Amino acid sequence: MKIRYKQIVLLYATLLSLYLLSGCSKAQDERNNISNEGLKMNLFELVSANSQLSTFKDYLVRTGYDKVIASSKTFTVFAPANSVLASLDPAIVNDPSRLKKFIGNHIATQVYRTADLQTQTRIGMLNGKYVNMKGKVVEDATIVTSDLLANNGLLQVIDKALPALDNCWEFVTTSTEAPAKQKNFMLSLFRKVFDITNAVVSGVNPVTGDPIYQPGTDSIFTNLFLNRVHDLQDERKQYTLFMLSDAAWDIEVAKFTPFFVTNTADSNTLVTSWNVVRDFAVDTVYEPSSLPSVVVSKFGTALPIDRTAIVRSIKTSNGIIYIMNRLDVQPASKFKTITIEAERFVAQSANRLSSTFLRDRFNPLTGLDFRDVLVLNHGLALFNLRYDIPEVPSIRYRAFWVAVNDFQAVTHTQRLGVGSPTSTALNYITVPLNSHAEAFIGEFTLTRYSPVLNLFLTAANSTANAANPLVCDYIKLVPSL
Repeated sequence: MKIRYKQIVLLYATLLSLYLLSGCSKAQDERNNISNEGLKMNLFELVSANSQLSTFKDYLVRTGYDKVIASSKTFTVFAPANSVLASLDPAIVNDPSRLKKFIGNHIATQVYRTADLQTQTRIGMLNGKYVNMKGKVVEDATIVTSDLLANNGLLQVIDKALPALDNCWEFVTTSTEAPAKQKNFMLSLFRKVFDITNAVVSGVNPVTGDPIYQPGTDSIFTNLFLNRVHDLQDERKQYTLFMLSDAAWDIEVAKFTPFFVTNTADSNTLVTSWNVVRDFAVDTVYEPSSLPSVVVSKFGTALPIDRTAIVRSIKTSNGIIYIMNRLDVQPASKFKTITIEAERFVAQSANRLSSTFLRDRFNPLTGLDFRDVLVLNHGLALFNLRYDIPEVPSIRYRAFWVAVNDFQAVTHTQRLGVGSPTSTALNYITVPLNSHAEAFIGEFTLTRYSPVLNLFLTAANSTANAANPLVCDYIKLVPSL
């Protein structure tokens, strides 16, 4: 009896397995048939076969993209249904150039399966723009019918169109909505600037070891904002740009004008405006829902964001722009401590490289290794090392250094010359024996902004070797605000 029961159970299990296998095989055959049907068509034929995409098909033909997506190259086509395109702005539909740009924003240059993009990814489109895609979401649209296979790519049917937006820089340069004063200043920043991308090396600086470039090969003509802050034209990245209304712009420039005093009012305004605007873009996109109370610029300046000061937010193809009527940046955040590594001098008052030593040491107070510069037995009174510090504002500074006199049994004096080797802005300081402590060496005020401030580590006015050494780990200038 038991044997018969086992036989019945075994027979039932076998029949169930055959049934399931038959069902799976049938489903697999159906999927293969669907795939095979798709593989018989290129992307344009696949679009044409769907009656719900007839308007999109018509626009493909009108823009010439029908031939592009029928070619042997591979694409992903994001096709809005007829109901979506029914509300498309007639100004786009009736302008061949704008229509081509719009349709080109629906064709990606590679194949993107929804299952393969589990994190947000920037994908390039035929019109040169980029859009964000994650799973079945592309920008603000949802893919309602996904991963339809053609013999040259994939078709994704979406529930919203993908408008071809201006990027951040296009908005600045062309939009009448961009605040005039900040816009005009940003557009005034085209210059010939240093760039080593295509530079030809003609020699090497014997002091620093830095390359010397052949004149005329080491510069390009570009906009300073794009070159030194962020390239807001780059579609592959995303940015947040803050633009101030004209009144707010005037307030910020006036606030910082005393810190950038120059010889003329015009140059004062130019330098101040540059130092204001360079903090107004970051290479992170902050949507309104995720905009923090403080945004930190590329240069470490804290931008306090008051949401009530946002007049308008503009979505772009590579980020977002906030037009604001207030952005109260604090000087204490903008002006940072300047630290100069003493071994990175740019020149000597006389060639004494044979008497110059770069020493690797250990500081027992900080527990850190450091490298300093030591010049011994140079035989010159007022011998000095020069340092060039770029873009130093007109501020009062407190100066410090670490100078370790562990190479002789007597003390010596040295000083920091501000602007010239013999400047009396700071006094000579005695360098004690075997001290690794940071020492305060005095205060000085810069009454004018310096595009390049020359500092000089200056030896004693003596030719005696024990009296005129130079030694220093670093020099630190702390703003007094």
